[in-house]
Amino acid sequence: MPSSKEIPMKRGVAAMLFLIATALPVRAAQDNVRCLRSIGVEPLQRIQFGLRSNSDSSAYVLYQGSRGPIPLKLLKVTELRRAGGGRPSEFETQWMEAIAPESAGRYVYTNEGALIDDFQYIRNDGRIVQFVDDADVLDAGTCLWPPP
Repeated sequence: MPSSKEIPMKRGVAAMLFLIATALPVRAAQDNVRCLRSIGVEPLQRIQFGLRSNSDSSAYVLYQGSRGPIPLKLLKVTELRRAGGGRPSEFETQWMEAIAPESAGRYVYTNEGALIDDFQYIRNDGRIVQFVDDADVLDAGTCLWPPP
């Protein structure tokens, strides 16, 4: 039979092991983020485009100075060119803003592996804004833009 001193000690050890086991950090997968800046339009527009790590069909875009991200839903992915020799194929991916349909625009980009060749925003009125990679401002999964 355990002594009266051993019972509280065993309970204390069991409680400590439970706390350690439940307190282990759960690391969420980080979103795949790109920082982009507009070309050929004034004023300059900067966006953070993020592919959600927990979903293949949701993303977001965050404009510099905006209050929050705009959710996006996947429209379609088209293989444009199949590459041989173990190289990645080229794809075109289209995303629609998940907001009121009458004001929703589309984001379209082509990529070959991790390289984005072309990224554009197509407004409902047909106007197109071209964006280019702005990797210099990417830091730990977020875009650190200089003040406008």
